Parts: sequence; structure tokens; C-alpha cells
Amino acid sequence: MLLLIGAGDQAAYGQTDTTATPPDTVAADSSKKGTASLPSSPQTLPSLGRGRPIVDSRPAITPHTGVEHVIAQQPGSFLYDLGAVGWPHGWSPAGLGPHRSRLWINGHPYNSPLTGRARFDLLPPSFLQSPRVGTDPGGAAVGVHTAWRAYDQRRPITELRFRRDSNGQSAIEVGHSQKHRLSVFGAPGVLQASIGYGGRATEGFYVGDDLRRERRLWGRVRYQRADWAVEITDLASRRRIGAHSGVVPPEGQPFSTIYRLPFCESCSQNANASRRTFRNDLTIRLRAPLVPGLDAPTDVSVTWTSNTFDFDPGGSPSSAASGPDTTWSVVMNGGHGRVQQSLRLGTHALTLGAQGSLWQVERSNVASVDGRRWSAHVFARDSLALGRHRLTLDAGWHTTSDHMYPSAAVEWARPTGAVEWSASLSMSGQRRSWFSADGFPGFVRPLSDESTVSAGGVLRAGAGMAYQAEPFDVSVKGFAHQIREAADLFAPPLPLGSRVASADSVIARRTSTPVRRIGATISGGWRRSAARGLYATGTGTVLRTLNADASTLHTRLADTLPTLHGRGRIGVRFVVFQDLTTDLYLQARGWTQMSSRWFHPPTGRLVVPPATNVVPTLGPQFRPGPNGTLDVHAEIELRGATLFFAVENVQSSFAPAGSSEQQATLTPGTYVVPVYPLPARQFRFGVHWPIFD
Repeated sequence: MLLLIGAGDQAAYGQTDTTATPPDTVAADSSKKGTASLPSSPQTLPSLGRGRPIVDSRPAITPHTGVEHVIAQQPGSFLYDLGAVGWPHGWSPAGLGPHRSRLWINGHPYNSPLTGRARFDLLPPSFLQSPRVGTDPGGAAVGVHTAWRAYDQRRPITELRFRRDSNGQSAIEVGHSQKHRLSVFGAPGVLQASIGYGGRATEGFYVGDDLRRERRLWGRVRYQRADWAVEITDLASRRRIGAHSGVVPPEGQPFSTIYRLPFCESCSQNANASRRTFRNDLTIRLRAPLVPGLDAPTDVSVTWTSNTFDFDPGGSPSSAASGPDTTWSVVMNGGHGRVQQSLRLGTHALTLGAQGSLWQVERSNVASVDGRRWSAHVFARDSLALGRHRLTLDAGWHTTSDHMYPSAAVEWARPTGAVEWSASLSMSGQRRSWFSADGFPGFVRPLSDESTVSAGGVLRAGAGMAYQAEPFDVSVKGFAHQIREAADLFAPPLPLGSRVASADSVIARRTSTPVRRIGATISGGWRRSAARGLYATGTGTVLRTLNADASTLHTRLADTLPTLHGRGRIGVRFVVFQDLTTDLYLQARGWTQMSSRWFHPPTGRLVVPPATNVVPTLGPQFRPGPNGTLDVHAEIELRGATLFFAVENVQSSFAPAGSSEQQATLTPGTYVVPVYPLPARQFRFGVHWPIFD
């Protein structure tokens, strides 16, 4: 059973912990008992993630199916949506590739040790606080920070989160937490125990889409005194998911046939392929005043991780039963350590920290994946206010088994009445993934030479303003970045006669000159937070690569993102029968023409497609888009429970005239990643139900 001691997500009995994310402001607390006799939390430490939470409420009480869909609400984001539940959708922030983001939970990394991919798809949303985007402690361009739920209610609480949809999904997450007074050696303290279980499976619209099995177990045990706290946390995730190579029409049939279901539900290629992941993360954390002369506690934590990655390329079920095992398997163990200390010197609020990781291959039948890799990072932050000016400085140095690189960032903000001005500048690097550096025989060809500069260093700059005066709000932000030796995975040209928008083997390559992009994002709202009546929100991003003609690689990278993309929402909030608080809204997203990225089933990475033949069955010059989706949502709050109803991609369905299937509406179908269609008219239902005592 997974145990979890939470000494840091939020202090006992409602005292806020800012270690990773803001407090849970939406949690209900119906207990009126006093707590004056209970100890308070030790002083907490500032977070490395900056900015507001991406969503105003916990992921558990939003209609989003996964963490990627939550962070895609961040203005400037583009989501490479693969359509199927549980698949590794790619998140692109402000024109950067999906592989340039890293995920952190309570300050510890949660990324694939082999591919470098942030493992958003393994996280149980019900047990998380709202994520935020900020500085990456490992020196990458973007860090996504989240933390485990606090469960700061005074009374025992059980929460249920259930999901069903027309895709065959059946998902349940259950969490329980309770607190007890416990005195050790005569001093009062608080013991909190929390446990959670999540399981889901889905059939999928196409053969090979299915999430065949997923189980998540989470637990935390925390003991807290007035001046120190200790916790043990564990998360175990096990899943097997399909890994088909995309959908193509039958020979002689038009491309739009792929949207005809159930006629084309078996049109997916390599439908028997699958990926399996088992990961367990056990963390022990202590917060106590360990440095003489400082009142602020030191935060020390260590994590042990076990990670198993399997890829089965498939083949027919009969050959799999009688022939040799072709599954690629890598078993790894990792250790991570972290220490952080805050202090104040005059007007300066300083945070100093260090952390490191060591991964060891225990068993592998992938020849190039062997031995060990390590990394070590030191970082510092200074936050100060000079009059109405707010300034934040970050600096770090990062050493790995194959690279060394610095990182630095500065952010400035100044409010002037209803307007706030801001600007930022940052420098970061990025370590290459194990597969990019050493290869994955038959699937990933590694970089052919070593870089002479720091691991694809990224320079970023941004400036913007935000205006808020009810009922309107608007923000505008311009941004630019330069990537030196932009390394990525590239698909090779397809052989003559290929019909699948996919490649088994991809090549790690880098540009010889920098990639330079500029862009701008505008977001606005009318009556955004209104409790009753109409409201509207929207965000749009324009993006341009300045030197797209510098080389073929530059051109291919430039076309992975649309020039213009955005999303909008219009709705109405009202109350029915005095206790049914309803939010009924339409939500749309759209994008202009692009080549997008291809999905690479063996690694779960999104790779750069060839310069031509992006969708082979539509001709060498075809590029997807422009296109979009429209969803209809209803969220209903009833006596503490929240109900979700949605019909997604309502405009996308196709059937020939006279068919008993759904008739064509606005468009024959939609996809973001070639060719993984978004399910047409998918109905979703969900409920979040907290139960006290």
C-alpha cells in the first residue's frame, strides 16, 4: 500500500504552504471546531514556479481528462492533441517544442529518463494542486510545477472522481485523508494520512487506440510539530497503452473514409503495437530549522524511483504467441536529492538550493542503453521590491555526465492602477535525452557528433501589459527566442508508395545555426468571473520563424507550429431550483495550416515530419489545416458535487448519403497530428463528489 507523509503541500489545519503551488482555495471545509491548541506549520519556502496557477481550481474539478489539457489553458500554448484518452499529447509553450518542458512534483523531476519527455500522462489529476509554469531547476527552458493535494479540511474527507465517455472510457479516482492529534514525547503534533487510487481503461474509436490497463496508487503520511515536519510520499503508476502508427483509408477509398465509423475503425496501422510503463516514486521529506541563526526551515528531500519501459512493436497475435519475443525492455532505478533554504537579507528574499539525480540501468535489451547518467544543479533566487517595481532574479549552474551549462532569468513587473507592465529575459540549456545521445536501435539514430555549445541553449525575452477593469480584462505579451544548435528528432523521407504518416526509425539532428522565432499572445475576457449571466474569454497567438529559410531543417522546424492559433469560450452561468449552479458554454479552438508533428510510437515523442508527404495519401504537397474544433460543455454544482457533461468536436462527423451513420456536418473530420483523428461528437460525463466523515 502506498503511504504518503505530507509535510509540505499545505500546513495542518489550513495554514498555507507555498512550496510548489498556491493553497487549495476551492476546498470545502464544513467543520467549525476550533484549532487553537494545534501546532502551526514551520515557515514555508518560496516556490521556483512563478505566476498564477494555470486554472483557478484543482484539476480534479475541471472537465479536462489529463494534465496536458490543463496546462494547455495557459495563454500562448498549443496542444498536439492525439485524440485518444491517455496518449502522450504534446504541449508547446510560446513556440517551443514539446520536448523543451520539464515536469516537477514537490521539487522532484517527473520525466522519462530515456526520452526526456515530461510524464504528464502518468499523473492522477485528483491528487494534484493546480500546475503553474515557471523556472526550471534543471536549467531547461520551461518548468511545469505542481504539488500533491493538501487535504487541509479539518474533518476526514473522501473524494470520488468518475469519468465515462462514448470512447469506451471508464475511469475512477478515489482519495481519502484524515488528521489526528498525536503527541510524541509530550509535545503536541498532528498526524495526517492520505491515500488514493486511480484506475481507467478505454476501448478507443480505432483499433490500437485503447488504454488497455492503467492503475495508480498514491499515499502520504505526515507528522507535523510546531517547528518541524516530516513526510513520506509514494506514487506508483502502471499502464499499458496502444501505440498504432496512425489511420489511413483502405486502398482505393477517399481520405475522408477514415472518419467513417464503424466502417474504418480497423484502419489504424500496426494496431497490435503497445507501450508499457511501470514507475514508482518514493519520497522522504524533512522541513526543520537546521541552519543555526536562521528562523526559516531547511527543506531536505530524497526520492527513489523505479522505472520500467517496454515497447512491443506488435505483429499478428498468432505470430506473437508462437514467435520470439520482440519486446524492447529497459529497467532503471534512480535516486534524487534536494535541499533548499530561504533567508532574508534586508529587502532581499533569497532562496538557495541544490539537487541532483543518478539513473542506473538495471536490465536492458536495448544495446545502447546501459550504464548510468547523472546530473547536479545549484540554483539561487532573489526577490525584492523597489517602490512599485517587483524584481525577481534566478541563476543556476548545471553539470551532467556529458554537459555543463548555466541558466539565468530576470523578471520585472510594475503595477500602475488598472495596468500592470512586465518584462522578462532568460537563458537556459537542455540536456539531450538518453535516446537522442546514444540511440535506440531500429527506432532512434543518435546525434552523429557532439555539440560545441551548451546542449541547445535557449535565449528568451518577453514584454507585456495586463489591464483589468470590470467587466473587461485584456493582456498582451510579445515574446522572442533563439535556440542554438536546435536539436530534435526528425523523420526521414518516406519510401515510395508509403501511405502511413509515420516512421519507425527517426534521426536525432541539430541545426548548424540558431533558430529564431518571434510571436505575440493576446488574451481577453468580458465578465470572466461573473457568478451569473453571460461571459466570454479568448486567447490567440501569432508566431513567426525569422530564419525559416536558413536550411531545410529550419524550414521543417518552422512548419511544426501554425502561424496563428487560439481558443475561445462563450457561456452563461445561472441557478436552477435554487441549488443547481450551472455553467453552460461553447468552447472552440482553431489553427492555421502547418505540417504539425508526427507521433513516434516507440518513444511516445512528437517528431519533425519530412519536408513533403506530411500526409502521404493526400499527395506530397498537402499540409493539414486550417481547421478547428467546437465543444459544448455543461458544468453543474449540486450540494458539493460537480457534474460534467460535454460533447466534443461536435462539427466533425462523416458518412455517405443514405447511411445509417451520422451525417456530415460542417467538416468531414479533424486532426492535429497526422493522422490521429479527434473523435467526432464524443460525449463525456463526469462527477466529482467530496464526502465528509
